[in-house]
Amino acid sequence: MDVDDQLGSYRGDRPGPIAGSGSGVEGAYGSGCPYSGARAGSTGAAGQAGGADPGTEDFDSHDPALAEDPFPAYARLRSRCPVSWSGAWGGFWVATRHAEVSEAGRDGVFRTGHLLADGTLQGVTIPPLGQTGRLVPLEEDAPRNLKFRKLLSSFYSAGRVRERMPELRRLARESVDAVISEGACDLVTALTLRVPGVVTMRDLGLPDDRWFEIDSLVHQALLAAPHDLAGARDHAQRITMALVEELDVRREYGTDTTDRSLFPLLLAGRVDGEPVSDEDILSMLYLILLGIDPVSSLTATALLHLEEHPSLRARLIADPALIPRAADEFLRWMSPVQGTARTVAEHVELGGRTLRAGERVFVSWASANRDEAVFADPDTVDLDRDISGHLAFGAGSHYCLGASLVRALFTVMLEEVLTRIPDYRVSDRGAVTWFPDITSFYGVISLPVRFTPRSG
Repeated sequence: MDVDDQLGSYRGDRPGPIAGSGSGVEGAYGSGCPYSGARAGSTGAAGQAGGADPGTEDFDSHDPALAEDPFPAYARLRSRCPVSWSGAWGGFWVATRHAEVSEAGRDGVFRTGHLLADGTLQGVTIPPLGQTGRLVPLEEDAPRNLKFRKLLSSFYSAGRVRERMPELRRLARESVDAVISEGACDLVTALTLRVPGVVTMRDLGLPDDRWFEIDSLVHQALLAAPHDLAGARDHAQRITMALVEELDVRREYGTDTTDRSLFPLLLAGRVDGEPVSDEDILSMLYLILLGIDPVSSLTATALLHLEEHPSLRARLIADPALIPRAADEFLRWMSPVQGTARTVAEHVELGGRTLRAGERVFVSWASANRDEAVFADPDTVDLDRDISGHLAFGAGSHYCLGASLVRALFTVMLEEVLTRIPDYRVSDRGAVTWFPDITSFYGVISLPVRFTPRSG
């Protein structure tokens, strides 16, 4: 099957919001936001449904109307109700200003690993996926998550990423080599998905040529939820089985100095003095797989923006040294991970609202990164701005471990395109496709282009 045919498995139509869970972008944010009163229909641990609250907003991150451009919706929330209550998916809070998002990301009261009385994990999604296993270390809270992060930190350190730059550049060059004589390609399948996909296969000890197979399963699992949780679990199980096979081989035959994957590190690792369990190893490997798509969508969306803004493209072509800086500005501007959920561990004030123990919060990194109080003219890509405060990698003890690798992958892929096919142009704007659900990731997943063919 052709690669683009296989991509149809996650480019298909998505069902709309469940009835009553959202009404799209327009007309959904008409109320004011008084900083008092109870939310309507609260399902928090306190179990007390409040009366009608003018601060209730009809926000649903699964709404397909938000897929291509959620930012006007965030702007309305920031201006009218920066910490608002949504009635979608049983009810949850939405934090949209930089100050409150940063606080929720750093304050240990807002948990990623909260368990219900029956052992069901609330996790980082709204609605919860209903699993009992955790994505480690993302769905562990401090201090335990820090012990798992310590295991992984050396593998993804800035120093190790610098050592891998020749490998990353070679992969980007080979990807462009494969299409440059044709004068046309989909930059996502040819480059922005392939390069991080192959890198991730190597990190997990899998053959390079399995990247598309495994990543397609990830897409199917992501996009099945929350409407088809059984399907999502089935796809996730197929991924897990591939990882189990590799783990079993390493357990039986051991590793040696030629093994550049994560397995030697994880098999030798200790948490609280005990070997890392197979369950936790598999969970960490699965979480790493989820890092392929945000790198791809970040880079592809940046390439689309540069195609639409010739002066900005010309500036980066003329001065490639700006590309690493552009990585962080595009991260701020588009935020491939739009937000993650937290569960409130105890009653707490956030942005003038009282959040009760057990209630959920959608922490919108993307909205915080467009906060006018922090970033002037936030909807514009500005390579000269101070971007030190962006939250695209999260905050606190859950700050993205792969941040250095993300920046490096973006840099080598943009350099390769702007150096070797600088005149690329979108060949079919109607075929430019976006992730259909921003709760998975945000950004471009198909970018067909033409360019001047070259011999290599």
